[in-house]
Amino acid sequence: MIRFPWYVAGTLALLFAVQACSDGSNEVAVESSADNEIDADIYRMAMEEGQEAEEAASGAASSESAKMDEGSQAQAADPSDQADEDTAGPGESPDTDEASAESPEAAPPTGDTVQAPARFGFQTVNALARQLALNDYKPPASAPEDAAGLNYDQFRRIQNLPGSELWSDDGSAFRVSLDPRGYLFRQQVKVNIIEEGKPVRKSYEPGQFDFLDLPLSEETVETLGYSGFRLLAPFAEAGKYDEVISFRGASFFRALGAGAVYGASARGLSVGTASSEGEEFPRFREFWLVKPKPGDTTFRIFALLDGESVTGAYEFTVEPGPDTEVKVRAVIHPRRNLSNFGVVPLTSMYFFSPHDLAKQPNDFRPAVHDSEGLSFQLANGEWVWRPLTNPNALQVSILAQDVPLGFGLMQRQRDFDDYSDIEAGYHLRPSVWVRPGEGWQKGELTLVEIPTVNEYNDNIVVFWKPGQAWEKGKAYPFSYTLNWGMMSPVLPGVVRVAETRAGRVPDSERRLFVIDFDSSDSRLLAGADADVSSSAGAVSNVTLKQHPDTGLMRLSFELDPEQADTAELRALLTRAGKPVTETWIYRWRAS
Repeated sequence: MIRFPWYVAGTLALLFAVQACSDGSNEVAVESSADNEIDADIYRMAMEEGQEAEEAASGAASSESAKMDEGSQAQAADPSDQADEDTAGPGESPDTDEASAESPEAAPPTGDTVQAPARFGFQTVNALARQLALNDYKPPASAPEDAAGLNYDQFRRIQNLPGSELWSDDGSAFRVSLDPRGYLFRQQVKVNIIEEGKPVRKSYEPGQFDFLDLPLSEETVETLGYSGFRLLAPFAEAGKYDEVISFRGASFFRALGAGAVYGASARGLSVGTASSEGEEFPRFREFWLVKPKPGDTTFRIFALLDGESVTGAYEFTVEPGPDTEVKVRAVIHPRRNLSNFGVVPLTSMYFFSPHDLAKQPNDFRPAVHDSEGLSFQLANGEWVWRPLTNPNALQVSILAQDVPLGFGLMQRQRDFDDYSDIEAGYHLRPSVWVRPGEGWQKGELTLVEIPTVNEYNDNIVVFWKPGQAWEKGKAYPFSYTLNWGMMSPVLPGVVRVAETRAGRVPDSERRLFVIDFDSSDSRLLAGADADVSSSAGAVSNVTLKQHPDTGLMRLSFELDPEQADTAELRALLTRAGKPVTETWIYRWRAS
């Protein structure tokens, strides 16, 4: 089942796109904005600026390399200035694909074409983003009406033909499957291939797809264009190319670890989430895919972000595995002053589970969610677990102000019987963990929970909101690492929360909360004390005992809300005043 973010159904404003026009040369045609092309003058200036930056970065890298050869200690570079060679992932050879010995200057543009630089990399994408930010945003054209009018079932019938993937016949460890426009994915994106340091536009080829008997005109089929792409690799089973990461829709992307199915998503940037002014969805308008070399274990992607309020340059280095790792560096260029925005926004779905006070009596399944909780490690090392909720009204929570050591949306229940859903496979949805890198500033870890009446809408968003506004005309570099997999790549040094349950005390207004801690080794929690508190109401009947069958330690308590409408609950186990479990937090709200 493909699930779209909660706002798609209401706005249909989520989708982005690519221009496909290449004759195999190194020249990029500049057409009308309706075809999602960048203005010729903007492109020309960006290519010249980018070429100078690439050469400067290459020279700096060469000088640094010489110092290293002499035994000198190299100094770490700023993430926005770092040469592309410095970011090669594990298993990659030096970037000869992006650094020729002598890079000639780009030829001046002639007619309706602009010469791309001889050496193309992150600095060139950053130059494009900077130049775009100096100009007004031009919204892209939508897909033809017949393609946009396809429903979900019709759109999913479009098939990629066997052998249509990029590099499917050269023994590469990576392949790319391109996606057409249609249904909600209406905006076109451009896709380029970087080979030997030179970008070449990947032209749209209708012969890649089988459109069957869908109600599409011949003209639509011939000119439809791409909406995104999926990266495939044989990382779960030898010889079998499975999807690793997908980019499609605004700045959304989502990845998989071995054995998982798609669940939570990430975005390049969020603007105005949960604001009264409405949310804006910047989009990745163009991608550059670095052709992999034999033996490469990572895959690199450059992306150009464009939106009404911002532009940005992104580099993704993807390493498939049990916990697929995606290293990201970015530079954002605001078109206006930004105060309400989010870095590394994660998006997921939470419908219901046993820890809800409002149950779902008409559903045969015990739980329905892509993610069940938010885990984060504070700057002081404390581990915190916040079960997600499906509130009866929009709910925004500020959970940390110092940059955390990490945070993520987690799916901890991994047994089929926890969900009992054969089709959806919720027990196989990946957890997503974020590790902040360079360029992060003090701010707020923000969790947004949106009411939903079904499982088809994403209703959970979590992001880091910088404390200071980003100013128009300035550049803001930052980096981070994402891990997607069945288990968290970082395990707390304390006992985790295994499960939360909640309900009413019979014949009472009191609420009962039951927390199981994930350790069958009673010695880890021997002599522990329960520390339970509430911001409102009264806590009573606190008990701590070991489960007779599972061996898990169970904490239970009751909350009398008294006259309160909201109560912030907090619980953990301590020994000698030090935490031996995660800190459990929960927001109770009156129905």
